[in-house]
Amino acid sequence: MDLFDKTTRAVREIGNATREQTELANLKIQKAAIEKKLESQYAEIGKRYVAYIADTFRTEPFDVTDILDVINPDLEKITEIVDQVEQKEQQFRQHSIEKDRKRALEQFENEKRKLDKAKDLDIISDLEYDEKLAKARKKFDNFEMLKKIQMQLEMDIITREEYEEKVRNILQ
Repeated sequence: MDLFDKTTRAVREIGNATREQTELANLKIQKAAIEKKLESQYAEIGKRYVAYIADTFRTEPFDVTDILDVINPDLEKITEIVDQVEQKEQQFRQHSIEKDRKRALEQFENEKRKLDKAKDLDIISDLEYDEKLAKARKKFDNFEMLKKIQMQLEMDIITREEYEEKVRNILQ
């Protein structure tokens, strides 16, 4: 049953992530479509301006308010979409952090269970148990910092040696 639950949870998480990514992609497509539509309006403004400059003897002022009236709703829609994209991306980051925190807690609980069993079977002493549990707790408590250090390594900001030293310093 445990394997089935894990599989179900994994499939659900993948489905949720896919749905969220699809929503974000749809918003970006909407934004691109509106921007494409605006290009023709911008071109019309440019044509009118060139005609205005070419005919400098005109007495009427340069006027594109009709075009601006047409594009204002699109500009507002783009602003709204950009805000929605930022919110979605923030939600993704928050969801990712929560998922990482949950994974770190599960790792800690698994380690604790393993240590509890070893202690109950007198495989390790109380002192060893306390030391190993403290190390596992420290790893859980500092998982965000450890994740950032891991990202620094993946981005080649730090070397493998620097990574190992930073991790060692945190876990001491």
